[in-house]
Amino acid sequence: MNISQILNTRTSSATTTSTSQTTTQAAAAANPITASINKSTTKLQAQQSTATANLSTLGNFKASVSVAQTSAKSLTTLKDSSTSDEVKKALTAFISDFNKMVTSTKTAVTDTSGVNIISRGMTRAMTADFSRVDALRQMGFTKASDGSLKLDTAKFEAAFKASPYGVQGTLAKVGQVVDKAASKELASDGRISSSMSALNSKSSVLQLQQSALLKAAQQYASLSSSSVSSALNFYQSGTSWSATRNLRGGV
Repeated sequence: MNISQILNTRTSSATTTSTSQTTTQAAAAANPITASINKSTTKLQAQQSTATANLSTLGNFKASVSVAQTSAKSLTTLKDSSTSDEVKKALTAFISDFNKMVTSTKTAVTDTSGVNIISRGMTRAMTADFSRVDALRQMGFTKASDGSLKLDTAKFEAAFKASPYGVQGTLAKVGQVVDKAASKELASDGRISSSMSALNSKSSVLQLQQSALLKAAQQYASLSSSSVSSALNFYQSGTSWSATRNLRGGV
């Protein structure tokens, strides 16, 4: 039985057993506490849904970063004898995996999960060296406004034909930069792990608050309204603690 069902049972009981009040008066007496608990329940459920959705988004993003890192490493292991098609295949795979990583950030319910910041940071790291950016453009490698990467195959093939070693050297540097950026984010003390830890902590606090509300609803349904004050106080103190924690920098 959920909180709403419990409170409905309490209200129904109040309206059928009261001898000193009319049915309408009994329902009105029950209404203030019922409304307060229902309002708090709705708020907590929304917050819990957001936290759960962002945890899922962050988990998917973490997996996509790992895949993009693997593709980036392949750009550093190309052989001098690699053909244009072989290099283009490795580069196309990297672009596809990198773009999937960028796309995975767009499902975040709010930006509190930090995935957008991390994704933009990896893109900036890859294009930080302006000389390398120019070299990438010459081979048809560009970044769109949404952070995704594109490749003009005609320009790539022309650049590779003119300087195969130059193209491979540039791509190797790109692979090294992305690999380094991904390793930093995937580390146990990186932003992905920190964000996931913070979201898990928030989710745990919300679950405790929901349990406190459920206890308050159960007590209210079986006893008098005054008996739920301690449970409600526990919920309120938890909310206050959570708010204080957020002000101090928690998620």
